[in-house]
Amino acid sequence: MKMIKRYLDYIQYTRCYSINTVISYRKQLNKFQTYLLSIWKTLDNAEEIKLTDILDFIAYLRKSWLCERSCNAILDGVKGIFRYMRNILELNVLESRRISYVKEPQKQIWFFNDKEKNLILDAVNEWIGKGSIVKLRNRLLTYMFLQTWLRCHELAKIKVNEIWENLQIVGKGGKLRTVYLRPELLEMIEEYLEERKRESEYLFDSTKDWHIREWYIRTIFNKISKKVWFHVHAHKFRHTFATDLLHIPWANIFNVATLMGHSRITTTQIYLWVDNSELKKLQFSLNY
Repeated sequence: MKMIKRYLDYIQYTRCYSINTVISYRKQLNKFQTYLLSIWKTLDNAEEIKLTDILDFIAYLRKSWLCERSCNAILDGVKGIFRYMRNILELNVLESRRISYVKEPQKQIWFFNDKEKNLILDAVNEWIGKGSIVKLRNRLLTYMFLQTWLRCHELAKIKVNEIWENLQIVGKGGKLRTVYLRPELLEMIEEYLEERKRESEYLFDSTKDWHIREWYIRTIFNKISKKVWFHVHAHKFRHTFATDLLHIPWANIFNVATLMGHSRITTTQIYLWVDNSELKKLQFSLNY
């Protein structure tokens, strides 16, 4: 257990991982440690752990009816601590690259089509009236998600003094990226702040002078879902933005990856898709 604590302290205080990531890694590694104890081994003596032990652990996870994605999330933590022990502590342990992920089915990306986007915007615009600050906030929140492709926790923590013609966002892994704001969005922000009148350092504040919570954002979009009769998920706006960008004829996948804050191009490539009508047209273009 000492090794797990050392590793968690390392990723939290040296690598500056978010507290949610640290908690997630702790759960994953505790599950791995529990399995190791059942075969009379431990991470504190990691030199004794062989590749066959890892393969048996993967088989154990699959027999527990965990999906491929959940198994790979646990293996992320396992690979991370082995990389730490080998590269940082210089212990003679198994190389992390020898630990293979479980093969996952191709990820299906869900995004809003043009009709759905119009329905969502119509719904939030209908809320505007009588100078209600809540309605103005919900409208701004929706337009921000649609036009800035920010993740839910990133949008919740935007501070007023950070807003210019662009935003500097620190995303996953401490990566800094620039998000540009359209003029009409800046006007919407100004209108909202004038109407709010309450002083707060956060753009979307709560009653206790703190930023809005992610669960409350989900509550807002649940209300929008009831108005439009389909599920509106905040992260789906990010998928929509990436998909729409990649299907602009002159778009560059490297630029899109930079805007999205992706470390690998392969992450951006999952948003590429081919129109079935185009495939049919291509197949029927043959003359025989």
